[in-house]
Amino acid sequence: MNSIEKLISLANVRGSLNLHCQFEGDWAREHEQEPLGKAPYHIVLVGQCRVDFPDGKSVPMRAGNILLLPTGAPHVMLSLGNTAAPISPKSPRITNGGAVPTHRIGGPSSDFDMLCGSFHFNRTSLLFAALPSYLVIPTACGPLSALVEMLRSEADGHLICYSFMLDALSQALFTLVLRAHLTSDGHTFGSLALLNDKRLCHAWQAMLADPAFEWTIECLAELASMSRATFVRAFLRVFGASPGALLTQLRMELAFNLLSHSHLGLSEIAVHVGYQSQSAFSKKFKEFYGEAPGKVRREI
Repeated sequence: MNSIEKLISLANVRGSLNLHCQFEGDWAREHEQEPLGKAPYHIVLVGQCRVDFPDGKSVPMRAGNILLLPTGAPHVMLSLGNTAAPISPKSPRITNGGAVPTHRIGGPSSDFDMLCGSFHFNRTSLLFAALPSYLVIPTACGPLSALVEMLRSEADGHLICYSFMLDALSQALFTLVLRAHLTSDGHTFGSLALLNDKRLCHAWQAMLADPAFEWTIECLAELASMSRATFVRAFLRVFGASPGALLTQLRMELAFNLLSHSHLGLSEIAVHVGYQSQSAFSKKFKEFYGEAPGKVRREI
């Protein structure tokens, strides 16, 4: 498992397809801020629209574009030229003929067609924290285009195991969108920026490979072929926090996953993520998540 795959695994990404939207004429739909750990996406199948953000930015979207909002940012989607209030006066009609509900505005011959879904992930994911507030990815051709066609086919039909298929395809969609972003956009920050740094990447990859190891600044600096002081300065410049802070984030994300998906006891999890005692682990976990690990496990 390489470093990107490890970050995806730690994020515990689950995908779902929720709506099929078919609109005609002028329309505007408001989307509120999503809770931490939920990233909506929109796939434009037919037509064009624009997306307005609270900071005044406006992003055009056309058929073949995928919009992903890693931070769940609030946004308004509008038909081109629409300057009306963000909530359309025409409430969508909801039909349930396919595998997902269809929202309709206007007549049956819609000029705008879109699939909407969301990705759910560990709310302290280092991967999602390293993504911009929104991504626009063209499907163009290749595997991403083929996957979107499969999603459309499953959404329109009502075939055996459609729910399982839609969730599986949505999860694959995230990986392909991330791949497209990483191969086309040179600007990265956070944990992804560390992987792009020729020297710091060696230290970060080592932490990812063995979070429980008792890493020291001297050891990490040696892996990066830097002096201690130079390593710390470079790390702060690229990541924005100290190596120790990143190691704690990594350990806490791993601990959250183990609480969610394993039957290990708290003392075993503590050792697995680099703490010598359950009490030390529980104290750090509560500082990080605001709740004790036992309570988090019961609530999952």
